[in-house]
Amino acid sequence: MSEPLPPGKPGEDTDHLAGIVPLALVAVVAGVLIGLVGGSFRVAVEHAGTLFNDVYAWLRTLPPAYGFAGTLAVALLLTALPLWLTVRFAPEAAGSGIQRVEAVWLGEIAPVKNRAFLPVKFFGGILALSSGYALGREGPVVQMGSAIGAWAGRRFGLSVPEQRNLIAASAGAGLAVAFSAPLGGLLFTIEELTRSAGARLVIAGMITCAVGVPVAQYLVGDAPVFALAMPDEPRLASLPVYFLFGVACGVLGTFYNRVVMGTLNLMGRVRPLWRAPASALVLALTLWYLPFVGGNGEALNQTVLGGAFGGGALAILLFTRFLFGPFSYGVGLPGGLFAPMLALGAVAGALLGLAGEHVWSGLGLSMSACAVVGMAALFSASVRAPLTGIVLIIEMTGASSLTLPLLLACLPAAIVPFWLGDAPIYESLRERMLAARAAPASEEGAK
Repeated sequence: MSEPLPPGKPGEDTDHLAGIVPLALVAVVAGVLIGLVGGSFRVAVEHAGTLFNDVYAWLRTLPPAYGFAGTLAVALLLTALPLWLTVRFAPEAAGSGIQRVEAVWLGEIAPVKNRAFLPVKFFGGILALSSGYALGREGPVVQMGSAIGAWAGRRFGLSVPEQRNLIAASAGAGLAVAFSAPLGGLLFTIEELTRSAGARLVIAGMITCAVGVPVAQYLVGDAPVFALAMPDEPRLASLPVYFLFGVACGVLGTFYNRVVMGTLNLMGRVRPLWRAPASALVLALTLWYLPFVGGNGEALNQTVLGGAFGGGALAILLFTRFLFGPFSYGVGLPGGLFAPMLALGAVAGALLGLAGEHVWSGLGLSMSACAVVGMAALFSASVRAPLTGIVLIIEMTGASSLTLPLLLACLPAAIVPFWLGDAPIYESLRERMLAARAAPASEEGAK
């Protein structure tokens, strides 16, 4: 069994730039590979998602009995196959994988060396993200990025501290590639993955993000993830509303995290043999009766930003996506939490904006502006990385005019969950993973 990389000591090989050229050169190689793999993954998910969306739409035109049976069959295929690949060949590919990157940084587990991991995460992720479950692409690309960084560090003979820096930097580049957000990926490395800003880590992160994103954009294009007209500058009278909205998002994020963990624990008790058909049935029912609820949330986000939903539809989406996101993650497929979380925040923000347009018209609130703020605020509440959330959403939407509302909403959104006793979602997932790994060892020692 591979040994974990030892955790770094404060100041150890991190706060100086002497001899950084080898790390920088390997970071360039890792960035190119991450851009190619992540960009290809994005293209494949887009095309596969379009294909299966068309299949589901065609099935809804058939007589109900045949149409639903076909929907269930496709849902079962897209659930059972990636779940089997994960359980059989690469259990570490399940879920987001971000918590595993954090555990590697802390020296709690070893970097991925399973040769089956990358193909399982890549192809299993394509199937999972095309199925209709509320799963995001960022988790797979982050974990694949970290695996590429781990391979590159070993292949080119970097020291153990340099390998740790490269793994974390490559994971951040994965996020940057997933959302075409280089600064967001760099901040994610510093604020969430490592909670460290050592000079060598920062330089490695800057290189991998600066190289990986343009390589991926050669494949996916250079447009922002969401098309959005620049919102107007916020009125001063609206700023307290954004602050209070951030408080509400802090409460919503707290409950969302707890539902994610509770659902994961509940569904984790069900054997994959039974979990796959049961989950496929729920997915098929959702896609048959509420097709606008399914999917990773990117198309939903764009529709919400465009102001196409009324109050009733937004309320239904808020309730159903609040439950459907944690359920989708609990299945155990390769997929992340970010995109569904952003969609939920956008819906909550759009409800605020709708109320502002009709009830508090003097405040100048709009659905699109509030949806943008909602995405960042709910991310901050769940992940507890407000700076990353702000920069990430600005890069994804181009809404730099909303910097002040974003700051005012994300600050309380990140603080309120601490007051409510809720841990950041990836910390909870990491602790759950470590407890699950320790349980078999404890049972073996008791025999």
